[in-house]
Amino acid sequence: MEQNPPFDLDALLVFGKVVESRSLSKAALLLGMPKSTVSRKLTKLESDLGIKLLRKNTHQLTVTDLGEKVYSHAVNILTEANGVRALVEGSRQEPQGELKVAIPVFVGIDYASRVGATFLQRYPHSRLDIRLVDNMVDPIKDGFDVVFGTGPLQDSTLIARKVFSLELFLCASPHFVGQLTEPLIDPTQLNSLPFIDFGFAGPHKLTVVNRKRRHELSPQVRARANNFQVCKQYILQGLGIGAMPTQIICTDELRDGSIVPVLPEWRPEALDVHMIYPFELSFSTLISAFYEVACEIIVENTART
Repeated sequence: MEQNPPFDLDALLVFGKVVESRSLSKAALLLGMPKSTVSRKLTKLESDLGIKLLRKNTHQLTVTDLGEKVYSHAVNILTEANGVRALVEGSRQEPQGELKVAIPVFVGIDYASRVGATFLQRYPHSRLDIRLVDNMVDPIKDGFDVVFGTGPLQDSTLIARKVFSLELFLCASPHFVGQLTEPLIDPTQLNSLPFIDFGFAGPHKLTVVNRKRRHELSPQVRARANNFQVCKQYILQGLGIGAMPTQIICTDELRDGSIVPVLPEWRPEALDVHMIYPFELSFSTLISAFYEVACEIIVENTART
């Protein structure tokens, strides 16, 4: 392994701030260093790499195509570097301070409370403010240190670390299945049946997979809720077919037969849940500690079921 990179890692941080703020002056302010130092570090980085990263004139600053690619790699490099820093600092110092966290209601009160209690017991010098939310929030705009969310990131200044995946299965009540005019054998049949939609991320198409085969469906949504418990009650009442987390909140119903799987060879795409936080906090030992607890509790929950 090469001992030293052919450029200054600190200059990558400076470059990243300039790209994000599109201004040398703003980047200098955020970094707490003179504008001349920012300019000198950028010039040195371009010289070390042998490429032009930025175009500057009196009115605006733009990033070259190659500069955009360097920036995307720089974010990953700095994230890993900050991860190492957090690991080292965490071994020297107990996490302390306040953490404000937003957790979607669909993740569950039981999970949120167990993560919170374990975190507070393990780190007595920490303070925790957990808010259960019913819509997607932005950690920067909405004033959170950490949010749990699904789907791709819309902001390159945010970091997303996967906590767990919710494996889903299609199901209905025996009464609903018994009233169908024909047996369910093909996923396209779902397009003409009432569907109970989990709607935390808003309206979306239903994609089901069977090994390498996949179908994108547009079922008739009879009801939508951003909570799996509500969706489960709709399904139990025979109001339609829905997608539920595998054996997490339907364990008893699957055992007593009040909910039955349908099209078992076809499964909705898993719902990945990430812990999202600003890039500036990627070195926080408090956030790293909370992430470890969040992963630990989901493993325990899976084992319990």
